[in-house]
Amino acid sequence: MEKYVFTDSVGYLTTTISRILKQKLQARFNKIGVNITPEQWRLLVLIANEEEMNQSRLAELQHKDRAAIKRLIDHLEAKKLVCRKSGLDSRAYIISLSQEGKKVVQIFTNASKETVNEALSCFTYDEKKTLNLLLNKLLKNIS
Repeated sequence: MEKYVFTDSVGYLTTTISRILKQKLQARFNKIGVNITPEQWRLLVLIANEEEMNQSRLAELQHKDRAAIKRLIDHLEAKKLVCRKSGLDSRAYIISLSQEGKKVVQIFTNASKETVNEALSCFTYDEKKTLNLLLNKLLKNIS
């Protein structure tokens, strides 16, 4: 029987890479001086790309439950980075970026790109494209 090497497993590798990237990104964010987490930043980017979005859609895109998304949005609203308004259904809220939120997205997008570019610097252009394709294929398969 072939020995199972846990550190070679997809779960171990993706979790470890994700954790390290998150730490590096948080360190870069901390240098900028705005108190925001990578998780909060991801929501800001999703909202920025659509201009506004309801909480349910954010939860779906982030593979998180609505309560977790609500808590994240509460934090972003307290930081005055997003605005929440009632949608067609009084229980559903539409989220959009504030002016400050738009500025933060621009600044943090650059920081994120730098972090990812550093991490992927060991790959050729074709390897980066293949990695992205394979990771998206895996995500689609397990979603």
